[in-house]
Amino acid sequence: MAIALPEAVRRDVDNAFAEDHPIIVAGVTPDCEPTVSFRGTAQTLGEGAIAFWSRDPAGSTLVASLAVNPVVTLVYSNLAEHRFYQFTGRARLNDDPDVDRAVYDNSHELERQRDPDRRGKAVVVALTSARGRSADGPFLLE
Repeated sequence: MAIALPEAVRRDVDNAFAEDHPIIVAGVTPDCEPTVSFRGTAQTLGEGAIAFWSRDPAGSTLVASLAVNPVVTLVYSNLAEHRFYQFTGRARLNDDPDVDRAVYDNSHELERQRDPDRRGKAVVVALTSARGRSADGPFLLE
């Protein structure tokens, strides 16, 4: 069963970059080292997933890590508004051109300008848990 994120959380994720709160993605490399990156393209995808654009999937440490360690954590923080979220899930490099198109097209214009030829690919994280404090109060979904 997919995790259904509350509407307030979906809105925050989908507007994170535009509101100066980029999503942080953390994973573990094949050498068991942490890898952390800021993702301005993070956005909800369907009921229980978050996706983001990788401009250079062949050169991305995070993408290379997914074959060995697909579990990632994504963090959103807006402490001024007392909203913060932690999402965990299994990430994969997308293989559906329609999903790639949607993730790219729904990304902020500044992010699209960094890959005008659409050479990247979407990474899709199927959520296994979500927790935090939204505008509606604390929540835990598993």
